[in-house]
Amino acid sequence: MSFLPPHVSFPDEPALQACPACASAAARRVYAVRGIPTHSCVLLDDQEAARSFHAGDLALAHCPDCGFLFNDAFDPRLLDYSEDYEETQGCSATFSAWLEGVIDRLVERTDLAGGTLVEVGCGRGDFLAQTCRSASCAGVGIDPSATAGRVDHAAGRGLRFLHERYGASHADLHADVLACRHTLEHLAPVAEVAALFHGGLEEHGGHLFVEVPDTRRILEEGAFWDLYYEHCSYFSAGSLGRLFKRSGFALDALEVEYGGQYLQLTAHPGVGGAAPLDDLAHLAAAVKRFTETCRATLARWHGVLEEARSANQTLVLWGSGSKATGFLTTLGAQDTVRAVVDINPAKHGHFVAGTGHRIVAPGSLTELQPDRVVIMNPVYRDEIQADLDRLGGSAQVDAV
Repeated sequence: MSFLPPHVSFPDEPALQACPACASAAARRVYAVRGIPTHSCVLLDDQEAARSFHAGDLALAHCPDCGFLFNDAFDPRLLDYSEDYEETQGCSATFSAWLEGVIDRLVERTDLAGGTLVEVGCGRGDFLAQTCRSASCAGVGIDPSATAGRVDHAAGRGLRFLHERYGASHADLHADVLACRHTLEHLAPVAEVAALFHGGLEEHGGHLFVEVPDTRRILEEGAFWDLYYEHCSYFSAGSLGRLFKRSGFALDALEVEYGGQYLQLTAHPGVGGAAPLDDLAHLAAAVKRFTETCRATLARWHGVLEEARSANQTLVLWGSGSKATGFLTTLGAQDTVRAVVDINPAKHGHFVAGTGHRIVAPGSLTELQPDRVVIMNPVYRDEIQADLDRLGGSAQVDAV
């Protein structure tokens, strides 16, 4: 089956801007989606407002000189993280257990105990609070979101939150560890941000901890659901390491985590350290294959949805985060999917940006009685299957 939504294309043309990571002029556009929601995790309580939510364009460009990929059509003026933003994954036992291990390793590697953790893009503050409790340290969270800091401010040696964007004015904050988890991919001028991080750590000699999605997996799987507007910057292990090496950091560790989905970098200002992974040739090959791989993935999932529609089956998605938004809006699946399930009670009764699908609690499946359930993150398959088993029913379960 051949299928390509009318708003999706695979251009092969020069990017309109230089690479934000290395300033090369050799970047080329390789994938484009028009008219997608500019926010994926915002809580919307009106279905029509969700369907008409403001949109932007994605034009994914690849820099062959450093391996970085970026949205060449990105306009930061379309984003507003002060909205009621809900990105937490802490309701999942699978995620919570994994994050506990991440925190334990971070505290041990950086000797954070008793020190100060500064987190850029802290969100509600869950990671900050949990790490400060584990390390008995103080914490500072920096995030413009209105929901930032909705945790116990007495965690560890105390937390404080700055409702603003990270910038040069924060260089005087003493940080034994400066953490930036799932925030760098939301920022376009990545070389400038890396330089700010270096400036904020150089005087005191603290450690940097960065966690971002792994773009190599996205390319190799043709995972179009992991390409969306908020993510304007896409890293491989090599491009992430090269960015911070150029910015004056020595790399301590660079690892692939969470079922191959995340990259974690630990570094400190200085020279030496581990060499960045030389993945330029492999990444270029993955970019070249992406057109074919992504076309096949789009066709496969279009076929699944069409099969469910023609058989009059009830199909639901499990997981209402950015992956669901990317999946639904890229496929144009407004009418085929009945609902989107999520275990986070803060999302129940709200609607997915772009398509207006209602977000429901798992218990709603006893009424919906779905024939098919599509899991938006395979990491959670065992956890979700256990929930489905408790709810009864005999739905066919697939995972992206």
